[in-house]
Amino acid sequence: MKKSDSLKLTLQINSSYASSLEAALSTEAEVSRSEDCITVEESEPVFVDMRARWNTVMRGLSAAYDALKAVD
Repeated sequence: MKKSDSLKLTLQINSSYASSLEAALSTEAEVSRSEDCITVEESEPVFVDMRARWNTVMRGLSAAYDALKAVD
């Protein structure tokens, strides 16, 4: 894969926090939910742009999960 290639990533997460995680990521990525499963989809025309986007999404997901666990 070249740095200039386009890329699409899909991540599925099963969690009892699915509704809250979906809400936390709604401004960061394309997110859909079906019961306790969320699907996060991202696509970028350039690989290096995807790396930056995906890092942002993962940091948001991690922060949301940590906050939910702390409240639980």
